[in-house]
Amino acid sequence: MDSLNALKIRWTDKSLRDARTQARIWDGVAEEFCAHEPPDYETNGFLKLLETFASPAPHMSVLDIGCGCGGYTLALAKRVGSAQGVDISPKMLGHARARAEIMSLGNAEFRCMDWAQADIDALGFRRRFDIVFAHMTPAISDFDTFDKLNACSKKYCLMSKPARRRDRIQDRAFEIVGIGGGREHDDGIVHAFEYLWYSGLRPQLVYSDEVWESARSADAMAAWCIDRARLLRQLSPAEEDAMRAYVAGLAVDGIVRETVTTTVVTMYWQV
Repeated sequence: MDSLNALKIRWTDKSLRDARTQARIWDGVAEEFCAHEPPDYETNGFLKLLETFASPAPHMSVLDIGCGCGGYTLALAKRVGSAQGVDISPKMLGHARARAEIMSLGNAEFRCMDWAQADIDALGFRRRFDIVFAHMTPAISDFDTFDKLNACSKKYCLMSKPARRRDRIQDRAFEIVGIGGGREHDDGIVHAFEYLWYSGLRPQLVYSDEVWESARSADAMAAWCIDRARLLRQLSPAEEDAMRAYVAGLAVDGIVRETVTTTVVTMYWQV
C-alpha cells in the first residue's frame, strides 16, 4: 500500500485539465478521425489481441473509455451482450451513435463525459464490466483515471498508449513558444505497470512501431497545435501568432501534412 500511495503522489496529470479545450480539440478533428475505416478482427492488431486474451462472448459486457468515433465499441458490440463507450467529444459520439444505428447494434450505448470527473459508483460502473479497455486516449492520464479503469472491470483490462512519439510539426510549434517538444519519455505506461505490479497483478506488454500521416488546412493544423499547447500552459497572443505563422509557412496549396512516428504499447491484464 505504501508503494501505491507513493505512486499516486508521483503519477499526476501535469496538464491544465481543461475539459472544454479537450472537447474542442476532439470535436475539431471528429470528421477526419471518423472518416477512417472502422477496425476489424481480421486486420486490427488490438482487436486480435483482445479476442485472444478475453474471448468476447454474448454473455459479456464491455466498457470502452475514450471511445472516440466508437469503432472499437461497435466491433465488440458484434460479439458481446452489451457495449458502452464514453468520450469527452460530443461530435465524435454523434458519429458513433449514427454508426450504431446504421449497423443495427442496439446493444451499443454511448455517453458523453470527462473520465477524470466520472464518479464510477454513481454511474454503477464499479466491477460491472467483463472487459474494460482504453485505446489510444488521453482520458487515462494519471493514477486516479487509471484506478477507475481498473475498478470498473470484473476480469479483463487492456490499455494502449503511444509511449514514444514524435509529431514533426506540433513538436516544432511547441518549441517555438518554449514548450519542450516530443513525448519521447511519456511514463504513463510505466506508471500503469507499477500500479498493477504493486497491486499483485501480472500485466503483459506488446509493442508496435507505427507511422501516422494526416493532412489538414493550415488553420485547422494551427488550431490543433495551439489548443494542445493550451493544455500545458497559458499562451500569450504573440505566442499564438508565432505558432500560426510557423504552420502557415508549411502549407502547400493551403494544406499542411503531419507525420507522427510512435511506439504503441498495449498492456493487458486480469483483475
